[in-house]
Amino acid sequence: MIHAPQVRTLRRTAVIGARWLPLIAWMTLIFWLSAQPVVPHPGRAIGLGDHLVDYVAHAVLFGVLALCAWWALGDARLARRLTGRRRLAAALGLAMLYAVSDELHQALVPGRCATIPDLLADGAGIAAGGLFLWLITGRHSP
Repeated sequence: MIHAPQVRTLRRTAVIGARWLPLIAWMTLIFWLSAQPVVPHPGRAIGLGDHLVDYVAHAVLFGVLALCAWWALGDARLARRLTGRRRLAAALGLAMLYAVSDELHQALVPGRCATIPDLLADGAGIAAGGLFLWLITGRHSP
């Protein structure tokens, strides 16, 4: 028989997993992609420039990362301290720190390099994710 404290612990573990696993999984995907010596650039095949496709991919990956970070930071234990703008700022800051660490990681991978334009594309995606969150969660929440 499962006792009430065990049920609370299991429920809490499930909530933590539901909040943090998407962020950890997305960060793992980004890390894995950055560790590849060569990443295919399908731009020419679809009639677009490789750089355009690359920058859009960076923006999308890091925009989603910002959303995942915001979701994770909604964990009840943090929610009391991180509400509204603070939660959004923390999520965007976490995503940007990861973007910087991702560029540093790429600098260490043979065949890859760290570039400012990639970091700017990451930042643009993070900003777009932040704007989206700001619009849907209420612009005036404290």
